[in-house]
Amino acid sequence: MNNESGLQLKKTKGREKILAVLKNSSFPMTCDDIYKKVSHFGVNLSTVYRSLNSFEECGIVKKEIGEDKKNVFTLIRDNDHHILVCIKCHKKVEIPGCPYHEANEKISKATGYQIIDHNTEVYGICPECLKKEKK
Repeated sequence: MNNESGLQLKKTKGREKILAVLKNSSFPMTCDDIYKKVSHFGVNLSTVYRSLNSFEECGIVKKEIGEDKKNVFTLIRDNDHHILVCIKCHKKVEIPGCPYHEANEKISKATGYQIIDHNTEVYGICPECLKKEKK
């Protein structure tokens, strides 16, 4: 299987199904989310966990902490994308492009840190939930 680290992963039916699920998802997914989509192919939960850990080590997926404090995984793609998540109704909306590149440069210049990465999800309250709160 192709990866950025040069490590070679054995191609298995389970790994292929897990990758297909990630490729077809615009949003980060938990292990349980992925498992629900691949279990009917005979892929068990431990295979999902092991595969995701291997994919992360090889630079195929990115692991982050989601809004519910669970690990979420996204396929690493050439185009950086981010997600707005409503903390009330959990609606998710894609943000086109990356709003962080300029901010990361400013932070780097101000602190001397070399910024390596940032998270995919941004949390807030959607317009519909804000309207409900004002009523």
